[in-house]
Amino acid sequence: MILLTNNGKSGLMIDARTLKKSVLGKRVLIDTNIIIYLTEETAPCNILSRELFSLVESGGAQAVFSLLSVFEVMQGPIRAGKISTGMTVKKYLLNFPNSFCQDITSDVIDYVGADKRVNWEILRTVDSLIIASGLQAQADLFISNDRHFMQSLSPELLLSFRG
Repeated sequence: MILLTNNGKSGLMIDARTLKKSVLGKRVLIDTNIIIYLTEETAPCNILSRELFSLVESGGAQAVFSLLSVFEVMQGPIRAGKISTGMTVKKYLLNFPNSFCQDITSDVIDYVGADKRVNWEILRTVDSLIIASGLQAQADLFISNDRHFMQSLSPELLLSFRG
């Protein structure tokens, strides 16, 4: 286990072995915060993000990125005036091996409110669409540290680095 400090709060994080065991052979939706840990090298979560992306790259798992997550990850560098970095991040995600980007379509929107394993009422709009993207893409597991995801997804659907 790895000690996580987040805004002054301590807790245990899952280890790399738990991550690998949880995602091996699965299709996983990777939420925005998990991608940001990697792209911005946010310690200590970047270690697990790097491990997750390595597993996907090697074919140990398949990844799904919501188009909204790709956009959200691009926004950080763009707002900081680093437009070329934002475009590089977009290109990296859209071309990452063993992954695909789920567009927001009317088929995705049909999932919002339909799956009883999700407490839709407490989700923000963007989170609802990201989760619906994963459902449309038939993700087996949603990987996120977002508190809204943790409160709304049933435990069998969620893997949080926070354990």
